[in-house]
Amino acid sequence: MNPETTPDLEQVLLGAHPHGYLLLAGPATAPGSPPSLRAPADTDGWRVEERLLPGATLHLQPRTVLASATGRAGVLVLLGHPVDVAAGLVDPQVIAGRLCATWDHSGESALVDEAAALGGRWTLVAGTASSSGGGSRLLVVPDTHASQPVFLGEDGGRVALASSASLVAEALGAGPDEESAALLDTMRTRLAGRTAFMPGHRTAYRGVRALLPNLLARLSLDHGRATATIEQERFWPREPRVGTEDVDAVYAAFRERITAHVELLSRLGRPAVSLTAGMDSRVTAAVAGDLLRERDGLTFTYLNPRDAARGAGAAEDVIGASAVASALGVPHRVLRWRQPPEGGTFDVLHRRTYAPLVPSRGAAHAMWADLPRDLVQLQSNGAESGTTFARARRDEPLSPRRLTEMMMGGPRGAHDDLAGAAYGDYLESASFTPERLHGYDHHDVFYWEQRMGRWGWQKFVDGDFGHRILLPFNDRVLLETMLSLPYPARRDRVLFTRLFEDVPQVRLGARTEPLRPRVQRAVLRRLPGTVRGKVDRSLSERHRQAALQRLTWPGGYALLPGTDVRRQAGPAGWPRQTLPGTGDATARTTLLRHPALPHALVGDGDGGDWVLVLGEPVDVDAGTDGASAVAGPLLDLLREDGVDAAAARACALAGSWVVVLGTAAGTVLLSDPLVSLGARRSADGRAVLSHESLARRWGRSGTVQLGPAQLLRGRPDASGQVSWQGEDATAALAGLARYAAGLGTTRAQRLARHVELLSSRGPATLALAGGDGLVELAGDLPGARAITWWDRTDVEATGRMVAASTEAAAAGLGHRVVPLREGTTTEHRGPSAPGHGLQALMRTWEQEQDRSTPELPPPLGDTLDDALPARAVLWLGTVPTPGPAPLPRTLDLVQGVRHTALPFSDRVLDLLD
Repeated sequence: MNPETTPDLEQVLLGAHPHGYLLLAGPATAPGSPPSLRAPADTDGWRVEERLLPGATLHLQPRTVLASATGRAGVLVLLGHPVDVAAGLVDPQVIAGRLCATWDHSGESALVDEAAALGGRWTLVAGTASSSGGGSRLLVVPDTHASQPVFLGEDGGRVALASSASLVAEALGAGPDEESAALLDTMRTRLAGRTAFMPGHRTAYRGVRALLPNLLARLSLDHGRATATIEQERFWPREPRVGTEDVDAVYAAFRERITAHVELLSRLGRPAVSLTAGMDSRVTAAVAGDLLRERDGLTFTYLNPRDAARGAGAAEDVIGASAVASALGVPHRVLRWRQPPEGGTFDVLHRRTYAPLVPSRGAAHAMWADLPRDLVQLQSNGAESGTTFARARRDEPLSPRRLTEMMMGGPRGAHDDLAGAAYGDYLESASFTPERLHGYDHHDVFYWEQRMGRWGWQKFVDGDFGHRILLPFNDRVLLETMLSLPYPARRDRVLFTRLFEDVPQVRLGARTEPLRPRVQRAVLRRLPGTVRGKVDRSLSERHRQAALQRLTWPGGYALLPGTDVRRQAGPAGWPRQTLPGTGDATARTTLLRHPALPHALVGDGDGGDWVLVLGEPVDVDAGTDGASAVAGPLLDLLREDGVDAAAARACALAGSWVVVLGTAAGTVLLSDPLVSLGARRSADGRAVLSHESLARRWGRSGTVQLGPAQLLRGRPDASGQVSWQGEDATAALAGLARYAAGLGTTRAQRLARHVELLSSRGPATLALAGGDGLVELAGDLPGARAITWWDRTDVEATGRMVAASTEAAAAGLGHRVVPLREGTTTEHRGPSAPGHGLQALMRTWEQEQDRSTPELPPPLGDTLDDALPARAVLWLGTVPTPGPAPLPRTLDLVQGVRHTALPFSDRVLDLLD
């Protein structure tokens, strides 16, 4: 059965109304009385507790955690995951026992106060039977943000209390509230895509009300008379607000409290932080960083590919979050926002939970489908209850009109027609008056109780479908601490800024600059103004030219007749070297190469055997790495066994390289199987160059690219000039096959040895593209990280990025996503200045692109300079292909930016089992 298209009823049972509950209480059926309560069909398969609370039956969703305690005062029940931050407790049974003892010894008010200081997510129900035995009283207290929602309804003495309005409505037989539905539709239309929610206590059903944060509910039932009453009462704030401007003291208390809360929450499962580029989630990441590393945790961000293609905003969260996770050394995963298939498992369980209104569910489906079930998701919503949300603050009398303005925004009077329906009775029903708010700003409390209480719970249930969401800011003591600061300090988020100073890894836009530019600026500041300007301009131009040189024709080279080199110089700064040969020295082949291209030339100067190696070859069997290390043994083989044997052995080299074997009879040029450095023969056969655009500098065009199964053979004429011709490398490849057959090793063993050699080059960063096999090497690369560059406008590229993040998270790799269309979220700190990558790309490849392609690919130079340490080695999963690949390839775009490692550039791998 496919749960995407056919509902898996067991999974529906576990997912619908996650961590939910339903409490039913009422008289037995009698002539003339309303029908007795019946549990809705959605609760079939739930646990039932019939005698736990007096006069009530409790139905519990299979995943709901129940703790209870009985004392002289009555029975106390905790549903969910309470956390006692002050006592360091997460065991709900122990916490329930402590609360019950407080109730017994100090009364109901003390019980409520102690419960109000709990963190975690929970609902408290305390029941007391009347002394006559004919009735009972229930006290219901929600957690700080009512994040585990409470809905209540009463009809004819029958009472229903549940985590979902639909459960209450079905138990009582309550129908849809058409007035509320029409009000919500009007609000959604006017808000035009902004957040809309049911205002006040309203729900989508007649007679069903929501219990708000900071309010408790009292249920009184008289079973003999078949009557019941429900009253909501404000219990917070109980004491006047105590303000302070001592930021240091508040910060110390804030950090101690949130750190303790996060540590306790992380004991309840494998921790995961829902991370964006926003400050709130970065605070949670800063506090949880050590715990995530110690407890196999991760971070994640969900993304709607359509939103990313339309604008940079959605992509910024992915890019910023991955940068923070990478800096913290924690895996990061990107979840693809997507709608569930109609009629499938998630579609069914989601509709059951939210009926009759179905909110946006792309993110909820992504979390349910893609994240492990054992996660405890640390969600940062609620932080703005302690900082600020409403910026437009007016000190004017509270009224339904004013509350509607606060919710809807817009000009004064724009929504007066909605005020009565939205908040007509709210000031009284919620005791929302200055006297009862005890000095707390009504803007802050309104956001806390309405935005978070009426909208936030859906976001939390969205995660609960598959795992459990817990909230570091769902802690009244923490919020009181934050709210003790004056509004300007909270608006400026001074507590968060201080935390970022202590944990700089979570800051965006802050990078350590290399020493040399810092020293130069320090010296410049000491110079007189006119001199300083001239020196500054000179240094800037020098840096610009150095950056362009580094990124233009990276890995480039040219083998040219000496006469060409005398007539037209090569690129600025490229060294030249005359190769061995016969005839006139001025006509012999001259090597010009990029200054950063490694090379080795060994052998006789005139008429003898010689070997030229360019690039970074790896001799896996000899255990050596580098041009100089392989050049000598190739020369020995050339002298002893001839050019065919040396060519076959050269073909066994891995990595990125060009080898030229020289003898008195001529020369042979071979390349690695990726032809990673390029090898293009000019039309007249007189030159071999890495890039087509280089050929044009010497008046040559129409070059032919060497294929992976070909070689170039050069023969000198009487003057010493070499004429190059391409041919199949049949003999060399046949010799390679014989060589591989005698190795006595497996493919896996050879690859592991190659990886071991490459790992000595420096810290490994795997360039993941999703499905290229590169992540499988991570186990042999301790400390490796991963990176993916992403063009947000390309839907297929978004799919590859998401796949790469999934692979990296599964392998426990830190994974950073960097953009190609915009700058990174960090200041530029690479050797090149922003924009030089594009200039270099145009110079190197513009003339070589297919004219049917409207533009070159975005440059990688600037992006990777920003994202990678200077010593990083970029590992690419590029594999050989039978024919030439379109240029420029990924490996072409990253050459010159960082050293590379090509673990699959090895012809021998395909010859081994």
